[in-house]
Amino acid sequence: MISQSGPTLSEALTRFIASKKGGKKAQDGHQELGRFVAWCGRQRNVNDVSPAEVAEYAQHIGLGGVDSALRLNPLKPFLAYLKDEGWIVIGLAAHLRVPRTRKTTGSRSSSSGAYADDDATHLSQEGYDRLVAQVTVLKGERVSIVDDIRRAMEDKDFRENAPLEAAKERQGIIESKIRELEAGLVSAVVMQTGRRTAQQKAVVGAKVTLKDMDSGKKVVYTLVDVREADVSSGKISTVSPVGSALMSRSVGEEIAINVPKGTLNYTIEKIST
Repeated sequence: MISQSGPTLSEALTRFIASKKGGKKAQDGHQELGRFVAWCGRQRNVNDVSPAEVAEYAQHIGLGGVDSALRLNPLKPFLAYLKDEGWIVIGLAAHLRVPRTRKTTGSRSSSSGAYADDDATHLSQEGYDRLVAQVTVLKGERVSIVDDIRRAMEDKDFRENAPLEAAKERQGIIESKIRELEAGLVSAVVMQTGRRTAQQKAVVGAKVTLKDMDSGKKVVYTLVDVREADVSSGKISTVSPVGSALMSRSVGEEIAINVPKGTLNYTIEKIST
């Protein structure tokens, strides 16, 4: 039974699959959906999944190249389904983007000021502390998964031991996330906060004030690493449509950004750090 706050990811997946017609292609897509649900946590409520997590999963899969990125295709209708059903408010499918390969040339380094190292993970202190906390939680889950595997292995019939297979899959996902998070922490550069000063170009950590050229309304975004993205608080990822369009832009520039609902036309009014 689904609670008033919405279903778990596992329940939502079951309902989504039931609403679609079968077929070999659909079954292949179901496997990819199962991996995504296991990555996030099968028993988590759907409205607990954040845009940053979806973007992080896309980045993880995208590291395998173009062929691996095709694995993301079945996820788009599933995430759209969650919103259509009214279980979530923020559309998550838009955050399922494979990051573009970054060039390691020196020209951009000179124009990006203090954030010239493209291989570094630029985080606020709050974002850094959040990653540390995530690693701690995952290491706690690691211990419980070992117990789950031990209990599942008590069933000697391994051929039909679904709990054992699920526990091992979850173990692999947790270990992968721990390695990825720890690698990010090792390369992390904690950005200093303090009195805001004028900034020549939009870089990671910059606060950008935009004016909508059509409505005249103003909006303020802070450019952050994908791990810190939180649209509700104005923090957008540098790999999101708006974030990537703003990177390295200057005050006074006009930008057109293509989003699912159409084209957004902005003028950059102010950049500060």
